[in-house]
Amino acid sequence: MSRAFQKQAQRFIMGLGLLPVLLAWVSFRTSSQHVASVEATLSADEFIRKLDEVLSTIQDAETGQRGYVLTGDDLYLAPFTAAMARLPQEVRELDRLGEANGLSARDTKALHDAIHGKLGELNATVEARRTRGFEPALAIIKTNRGQLYMTEIRSDIAELKARQTAAFASKLEAQRRNQAQLETVLVIGVALAFLLVYLAYRFNTLYNQERDLVERQIRELNDTLEIRVQERTAELEAQTRELEKRTSELQRSNADLTQFAYVASHDLQEPLRMVGSYMSLLARRYEGKLDETADRYIQFAVEGAARMQTLINDLLLYSRAGTEEVEKRPVPAERVLQAAVKNLDVPINENAAVVRYENLPVVEADETKLIQVMQNLIGNGVKFRKPQVAPEISVTAQRLNGDWLFTVADNGIGFEPAYSDRIFKMFQRLHGVGKYSGNGIGLAICRRIIEQHGGRIWADSEPDVGSKFYFTLPVARDAGEPLRTVNNIAEPAARA
Repeated sequence: MSRAFQKQAQRFIMGLGLLPVLLAWVSFRTSSQHVASVEATLSADEFIRKLDEVLSTIQDAETGQRGYVLTGDDLYLAPFTAAMARLPQEVRELDRLGEANGLSARDTKALHDAIHGKLGELNATVEARRTRGFEPALAIIKTNRGQLYMTEIRSDIAELKARQTAAFASKLEAQRRNQAQLETVLVIGVALAFLLVYLAYRFNTLYNQERDLVERQIRELNDTLEIRVQERTAELEAQTRELEKRTSELQRSNADLTQFAYVASHDLQEPLRMVGSYMSLLARRYEGKLDETADRYIQFAVEGAARMQTLINDLLLYSRAGTEEVEKRPVPAERVLQAAVKNLDVPINENAAVVRYENLPVVEADETKLIQVMQNLIGNGVKFRKPQVAPEISVTAQRLNGDWLFTVADNGIGFEPAYSDRIFKMFQRLHGVGKYSGNGIGLAICRRIIEQHGGRIWADSEPDVGSKFYFTLPVARDAGEPLRTVNNIAEPAARA
């Protein structure tokens, strides 16, 4: 295909892409303006109707007042009472519509004052007729205050209607203009559509001509291309062999690194124990005999040695998780969970935690390693608790194709979903050491163990709601019983 035709095709495709986009933008803009004009027109009309409605309600109240003053019969108060109940809501709705039509509180203040005065006059007249008789009520009416208020109300409403009628006419004219613009855009759109069809036909004709030329060129180049493919295949095979060699070297390097970490951690334990023991001895023997700063420094050293000891132990666990052979056999997950809970007996009781499980199956796994996984996940649920809230951890399982999918859920502090992968990496902590203990290795150990079993592990969490950890294990055989709770842990009912 020639470069000239390629450039022509590119320009044509760009034109095809830009024209509909431009048309869509113009149509959207025009339609939006039209919709806005229609809404403004309807709003102005609704405001005018609401003015008439408020005036009618006040007149209803005045009619009820006059009937009651003349007769003293409560039956005539029905229109008055109904109007007085409706009027506050109608005035609030009038204010809302006025604000939507560009009126401020200052524009409607005179009307508000007149309505307030009229309502006061109506209530005073009715109350005078009810409590003191006809003459006092008539005296209030003869002051003509009510008539003056009604005259002011009618005048204010007429003025507001005149302003809104003028605005209504302006908005209606804008609506007509937008309608005309929309029709123009639609006509242009139809014309552009016909133009695009014609251009597409022309492009297709040119494309077919160029395609025939390219097919002839391809047939001529087939032999040369086959030779190049063979050469490239040979190069790829050589690269594959080199990649396999480097992969093997990397695996050996990783194995050596893991062994080094194990040996280094193991050899560090004895001198670290000695440092910790002597520092603890110094703390006991000289506590209070030195100054406060010295006591504090000794305490820092004791705590640092303890943290280092914990870190080394965690590193050893991580190293063993990757180097020790996995001895798989059918293992009841119920027994694994009970062992993990027993190991966590102290923190569970200290935090009044509740651990529940239901219908746990038998899986194909290394029991010792699986206990470590359960212990780490449940321990996290107990450790990362919300203040003043007892931890609740549930462990469930369900079949997922050829695996068991386990879910360990808690009601703790949770974490942002963005960290759901980071937490499974070595030394990754989301909280400071001073707030929550640990070295950020536990979940990395869990991932290594689960992957050794051919499974997967991941997490889902929401801050202040809790976390759910999922992992899969191969199926050995089905097992499961109903749930009952015993001593902080939900256990299956005893077998008959």
